[in-house]
Amino acid sequence: MLALTEYKKNFFHCPNRLHLNNAGLAPISRQARDKILYWGNRFYEEGFYTDHDYMTDVLHSRTSLSKLIGCDFFEVAFFQSTASAISQLCFHFPLQNGDEVISWDQEYASNLYPWQEACKRAKANYILVASEKDLTTPVEKIIDKISSKTKVIALSWVQFLTGAKSDIAKLSKVTREKNIFLFVDVMQGLGIHPFHMKEWGVDAVAGGSHKWLTSPVGVGFLALDMKHMAMLKPHNVGAYTFGTCDDPTDLYCEPKRDALKFEAGSKQVLEITALGASVDLILSTKVEVIEAEVKRLSSKLKMGLEQLGFELYYNHSSIINFIPKEDSLEKLKAIPCNFAVRGPGIRLSPHAFNTDEEIEKVLTRLA
Repeated sequence: MLALTEYKKNFFHCPNRLHLNNAGLAPISRQARDKILYWGNRFYEEGFYTDHDYMTDVLHSRTSLSKLIGCDFFEVAFFQSTASAISQLCFHFPLQNGDEVISWDQEYASNLYPWQEACKRAKANYILVASEKDLTTPVEKIIDKISSKTKVIALSWVQFLTGAKSDIAKLSKVTREKNIFLFVDVMQGLGIHPFHMKEWGVDAVAGGSHKWLTSPVGVGFLALDMKHMAMLKPHNVGAYTFGTCDDPTDLYCEPKRDALKFEAGSKQVLEITALGASVDLILSTKVEVIEAEVKRLSSKLKMGLEQLGFELYYNHSSIINFIPKEDSLEKLKAIPCNFAVRGPGIRLSPHAFNTDEEIEKVLTRLA
């Protein structure tokens, strides 16, 4: 097991740049950077002779990611983005006229828009459940909206505005009893909170590489329970849907039977292997250790903001959203500190690689 102090050393710390928008775009780990340099150099020097090795490394990334999600490696497919992964699921899910899909009213666009469009095409009903006034997301409100026509519940585990977290294990008990498909967007939680897809009874999850997984932009993923695999046709089709690039054309061949059927062609090797390297760092440190440090830092930031008189939203994730005062934006920009303007106010989101000194610097500046 890697100590937390050693984990922190695997990220670049610049005194003149504070990374507190990790719910938007986090810096990548040293391991991810080194993996990109490694494959870039090998592709430059060896070309085709890397063929077997890079495919083995992609498989390693798939396997590591499956451990973090809590599923089997052959249930994981890579995509260009989270939106692409969700589109694969929702545009080929067997929705029918009059069916219902339920989501929260504050879902991020990459989850909301695909399901909305899928419902339009199928003439199904897309139901958005109102969050609480403080933007929390108690799953009882979702459960109350379930009817005999509900076919899918599609929601984010952690919401992007204020970090509101839904109790997926509690919700899945109901969806399993009622035979409702449960899809979870894990983009804002995977890597800093433990997730257990199979144990919790989640049917499918999707996410991406560039936030809490501290790897480069450019990788989305879909994990689909094997029991549903035959239900979905591939959205994109190519050589790898059926076999490999070296297989002869056969107009009567059948698609693969696992999640790899969704990967039509060549992979984004640099990004996928870099993702695997960062996931390995998370696994070696343990998600529970990372979560504890994230909560400690975010709690320290929360208490400091409250002492300065800011009104804020905090839901025991990494995300803190506070209502700015007249000059708050300018003070943060002057550090400079990376932040996001989302929903009710300014969103700050520390990761486990952040330090107490960085939190104190922000609070001192805002004071």
